[in-house]
Amino acid sequence: MASVTLRRISKRYQEATVLREVSLDIADREFMILVGPSGCGKSTLLRMIAGLEEVTEGDILIDGKVVNHLAPRDREIAMVFQDYALYPHMTVEENMSFGLRLRGLAKAEIDRRVDEAAAVLQIKDLLKRTPRQLSGGQRQRVAIGRAIVRKPKAFLFDEPLSNLDAKLREEMRIEIAKLHQRLGATIIYVTHDQVEAMTLGSRMAVMNGGIIQQVGTPAEAFFRPANHFVAGFIGSPTMNFIDGAVAGGMFKSPDMGFKLPGGTRASGPVILGIRPEGVCVNKTDGSSLSEPVPAAIEVVELLGYKRNLYLKAGEKRLLATVDASFDGKPGDTVSMSLQLAGIHLFDQETKGRIG
Repeated sequence: MASVTLRRISKRYQEATVLREVSLDIADREFMILVGPSGCGKSTLLRMIAGLEEVTEGDILIDGKVVNHLAPRDREIAMVFQDYALYPHMTVEENMSFGLRLRGLAKAEIDRRVDEAAAVLQIKDLLKRTPRQLSGGQRQRVAIGRAIVRKPKAFLFDEPLSNLDAKLREEMRIEIAKLHQRLGATIIYVTHDQVEAMTLGSRMAVMNGGIIQQVGTPAEAFFRPANHFVAGFIGSPTMNFIDGAVAGGMFKSPDMGFKLPGGTRASGPVILGIRPEGVCVNKTDGSSLSEPVPAAIEVVELLGYKRNLYLKAGEKRLLATVDASFDGKPGDTVSMSLQLAGIHLFDQETKGRIG
């Protein structure tokens, strides 16, 4: 396996800039997630690493060697695409061995590699079938197997589960995690799916507008987002935001006001962020909660073991996630407070984290 290093990578199409001086170090055997909304540049970045897109500026290094000038086949990297890209007229075995046959490997070596990969992915009984005889999950396993047999220095995954239904996505997510553990592979994985981003990677790079907004573990991005964008993008349901100002350790907005925890460095206009789990309803522990304010329940969603409450406090709407045992209904008025330990503060102008 290998490390992958991006040094000030930029990509432009005529007047449109897709990536802006992206730098990222991916360690040998690391599972790195590239996550962000559609159009943020994550798939373009992956294709540039693979050699399918040219670099406008900057360098891509694999194991410390600049590979900008190398053709895709010479970079020793395997890519798994969103649409599987299997040859419909070939069997599973032929699809998995195709690249090895092109490289002129001996038949015995090709058979050994295909057999090993098929065993790892539990598809040995499918080797004589064609893609049209396979389910979506089985096709994705074949696509992954085709990558494994090449024994690449790194695996690139471009939203590989987005065409699968929810149950299959869950199953394949577990299989990809197991695969990383078995192979000890360097993996760079593109997704916009929150669950994949939070559960698969050892680290994630959150992207927006062609720029990396934050690099860190999933826990770091969730609990200490670097800016307003990361806070709003990572986490489902999304974080609540309240415009206000801080003066003398007090947060004030048109609809609420309370004393912030000690040590708060913020002052002046801020954006307060609080996750739905941190919005409390009818709680009375004053030492850990903000001053309560009345709020009207507008909508209640039952999600199995929890409920989402859409609340309106004054003119501000907030989402609260509560236990399923809560029996409030639309039209009820409740006492709403915020968990002080869960509050995030962002500068209104720069959008950067300040508390």
